[in-house]
Amino acid sequence: MKNYFYALILFISTYANAQTTVGLYVNDFKNIIGNTASETELLNYVQTNGFNYLILYNLTYIHNNIFSVDNITTSLPLANFINTAKTSYGINQVAVVGEKNSSFDKIKIYNSFYPAEPNKRFDVFNLEFEFWNSNLTDPDEYYCTTYLIPNGLPCTNAGAFDFYDDQLALMKVYGDANNIISETYIGSPTAAQSDVITQNTHRVLVHYYRTSDVYGSGESIYQYNSHRIEDLATNNNVIIMPIFSGQPAHMYTWLLLNPLTQPYDTFINGTNGYDDQTGDWKDNVTFDGYTWYRYTTLLEISNTLDITTNAIEEKCVLYNEETKIITLKNFKSYSHVAVYNCNGALISSFNPRQELLLNTFETGIYIISVHTKNDVFTQKISIQ
Repeated sequence: MKNYFYALILFISTYANAQTTVGLYVNDFKNIIGNTASETELLNYVQTNGFNYLILYNLTYIHNNIFSVDNITTSLPLANFINTAKTSYGINQVAVVGEKNSSFDKIKIYNSFYPAEPNKRFDVFNLEFEFWNSNLTDPDEYYCTTYLIPNGLPCTNAGAFDFYDDQLALMKVYGDANNIISETYIGSPTAAQSDVITQNTHRVLVHYYRTSDVYGSGESIYQYNSHRIEDLATNNNVIIMPIFSGQPAHMYTWLLLNPLTQPYDTFINGTNGYDDQTGDWKDNVTFDGYTWYRYTTLLEISNTLDITTNAIEEKCVLYNEETKIITLKNFKSYSHVAVYNCNGALISSFNPRQELLLNTFETGIYIISVHTKNDVFTQKISIQ
């Protein structure tokens, strides 16, 4: 068994050297599977933006409400989607997300239908269980009532970690025996917990939920809770992928002006980034690439960027470069107007009025974000 694990690590590491893994969390997959137009939109998006790894949510919901995943006939839409993604759109790995080991039972049956057809199989089991999150583990909260009390565990972060570690260990045993990569996502584990995690999984995704690719006074985003990488690598070989988020609270606005590839480059090569670090612990680390959270938000950003400036101006915004005045059409229907710099930082926020004077702003590129009850309109402007 140990030899198989080393072989799997070698496979992932060798593959990473050949091609960087670029993952995408696909939320609302329940609204995509079986809908030809939605499937095509997703696959076109991932191909256009260089993603080669899909992490799929909602498989339990799909099984319970749309079609049986553990039936070879009814699950054909899933097999066809994965096959198309892998054979025609550059996808190399597909994962399913679950909160516990048994979440993957139906997928194990599904995979057994295709022993000689890897293009139709799931490759990765991804455990998402936020044991560090007190909003989930405290008494009466979701993890407490659903997982901890039924298993005789205290409703604490420590109790949640005990449950999580048991699930992770079971997943790794199955993965070692069945050529499945076990994977987990983490936020804020302790050093001791990190050591246990690396013993019980093949790959760890570490979240870097920030508003831009830099941290503090312009250092690499790697520096955000950088101790986590060292903690993971102290005693065990570990494969790591950072997670970046395009959610509105994170890099949404920043991505209107910057490419999806930049955060990982800054993570590795930026000021005081990973490449600048020293220490024996680095011998235990392999970076396999990076992942983005999440599909529907990134698609929204992409669609925003596809809108021409004139089209946006016709809806709501006119900017006069000489007077540095923004004129808002139909301004009484707006709920909020904000200005962000090219790093995604909020520079100013306004109550809607017909004109906004920006003559006090420094020269540079800015994003004007106009919010209505149901929509958000954005426009780049250049202040000279």
